[in-house]
Amino acid sequence: MAERWDCHQCGICCYGSIVRLSEQDREKLRQQGWEKHPDYRGTPIMVREGWFSSQYHLAQRPDGGCVFLTPEGLCRIHKEFGFEAKPLLCQMFPRQIIPLGDRAVLTIRRACPSAAQDLGRPVEEHLPDVRRLADEGKLLEKASAAPAIKRGERRPWNVALALLRTLSRLIADERFPPVRRIVHGLVLCRLLAHARTRRLDDKKLIDLLEVLETTAPDEAAPLFEQRRAPSRIGGILFRQIGLEYIRLHPQVRIENTWAERWKLVRFGMAMLRAKGKVPLLSEKLPLIEFAALEEPLGVLEPEIYRPFARYLETLAASYQYALARRVGWSIVESFHSLALTYPLGLWMMRWVCAGRQPAVRDSADIVTALDRGQGYIPLSGIRQRIRLRLLANADDLERAVIWYAR
Repeated sequence: MAERWDCHQCGICCYGSIVRLSEQDREKLRQQGWEKHPDYRGTPIMVREGWFSSQYHLAQRPDGGCVFLTPEGLCRIHKEFGFEAKPLLCQMFPRQIIPLGDRAVLTIRRACPSAAQDLGRPVEEHLPDVRRLADEGKLLEKASAAPAIKRGERRPWNVALALLRTLSRLIADERFPPVRRIVHGLVLCRLLAHARTRRLDDKKLIDLLEVLETTAPDEAAPLFEQRRAPSRIGGILFRQIGLEYIRLHPQVRIENTWAERWKLVRFGMAMLRAKGKVPLLSEKLPLIEFAALEEPLGVLEPEIYRPFARYLETLAASYQYALARRVGWSIVESFHSLALTYPLGLWMMRWVCAGRQPAVRDSADIVTALDRGQGYIPLSGIRQRIRLRLLANADDLERAVIWYAR
């Protein structure tokens, strides 16, 4: 099924998103003369990312909204100067170019609620706009190096692509429900991580991947028969990651103030104990007991699951999860992160929909939060890699996926 998208002017992408600016973007903004505009006198529109950094991004208001977001939810740059006057990232979003060696793939980011629900035109109809930007020289990318297939082992593109395609086939295998497909991929990654592959040449390693692909479903079967909760440490790590994602939910807006930061610290402490009521993080979230987050969600209507399944399928098919914005991650590590989004999404569903029946819009909002995690520093840096490594080493990844998909 083709990816689909059109902008429905919800304004969600203009909250909490870091819009990095190229020199060309900055020059355009300077020429627009915002310092003379009565609404922007004394208000910075660009922010340096560090004392010694040459990188800038668009400024934000205290609530996380873009400095150019109007009360009507529109872009002021677009309104006053036109679409092409906006920064390149804003013109492209949610369309994304994934470098793939000497070529590239065009895909759609599901951090946009419309994309999360496949609302709009097929992605092919967006090609003219992307080609225009490419012809103008704005999308030039250097040929990218292949990511490591697993920690400490780098192979050429043909091997990396063989692994990516294998994982994509497992995720797209409609003979199984999404939770089974994910666990099949995790089992393959575990077998590959433990295999002594350094002495294998590229062809033999690709042959091994074919064997592991057929083996993974049988290896996964006992995990579903046992269906055990993650270990205590695994549960703590899972909730810590869940807190990072719930902050990205489009209905949760945490202001950049010391009071809000202290609230997050106290919330994190409560996540460690996981007893009693979940503290109130946002007025948009209902009150719920920690115990309720561990209860089976039950069988939901098929359309509720669809945004989650589509999210997994499109990320796996485009290789976006492994090739975009996770510098230094191996394919196995990136798949661990992708696999964990499914149980985290259903964990958030328990929380967001406490006391009522989930709706498709709830799924779309949660998928928006999950996709926002790509490139979000707390979920793409070394701390997240360590968390995932600890979960994988304790076999808690498969257990978490199965447990929270109940």
